[in-house]
Amino acid sequence: MSKKSYKYGPEYFGFSPFENEEFPNSPPEEVIGLENGLSPEKKRERLEKIQVIPYLGSELLEYSWRLVELSKNYEGRFREGMDITASCRAISAGAITLACAAFEAYLNEEIFNASSWAENLGSIGKSRILDLSIKLSPRDRLDALAAAFNFPIDWGTEPYQSLELVLSIRKHLLHHEVQLYSAVGGHWPARKLKDIKKRINSPYPEEIILDWHIHVLTPAGAEWVVTVICDVLAGITELWRKERDRLV
Repeated sequence: MSKKSYKYGPEYFGFSPFENEEFPNSPPEEVIGLENGLSPEKKRERLEKIQVIPYLGSELLEYSWRLVELSKNYEGRFREGMDITASCRAISAGAITLACAAFEAYLNEEIFNASSWAENLGSIGKSRILDLSIKLSPRDRLDALAAAFNFPIDWGTEPYQSLELVLSIRKHLLHHEVQLYSAVGGHWPARKLKDIKKRINSPYPEEIILDWHIHVLTPAGAEWVVTVICDVLAGITELWRKERDRLV
């Protein structure tokens, strides 16, 4: 997959190498770490005074990239145009689904942060508009957030062109609708999805009639989707930093 059109990609988030992971020897860390020796009653009293923001987006994004790495380990002769195992396809589908979940989680977190920031600065109107944007579609939610950062999105440029395709994949993967289709053309539920094969460099030749998910739910499709999501989310992070620095 060519990364020439992507500015950031997974490297921006600094995910540690897959092979460096070790099995933990301790339980998960508590949300808030308090000093040792507190009685259960005192601990509860302290925690009742603390409010926590439940961030999840960056974790889901890393999990999706882990699945991309894992899918490559099980791809067999996929790059030569051979079919893949059900396990490889399942891992690829998991990577795509998690990446889309990461996008929405991260987007909602940034809207919350931006709304809180605007409220603290006395911009109640902007804060209210951002709060209301949560009810919009993911695409329009991103548009609203970018507008709040004084950065109108040009959906004809990358990575936003690719993001629209990713959101179409998400829609048809999570909300599959049964419909008759021509056996000559294969199943492409959205016309725009026909562009996917070229974008992900699918190794399956044109003369083989395949449904859209056979191209997409593969290591190539998974890597492309996660890379697009990483690029969009990194862009959001940079916009947030610039806007925050400007207002400080």
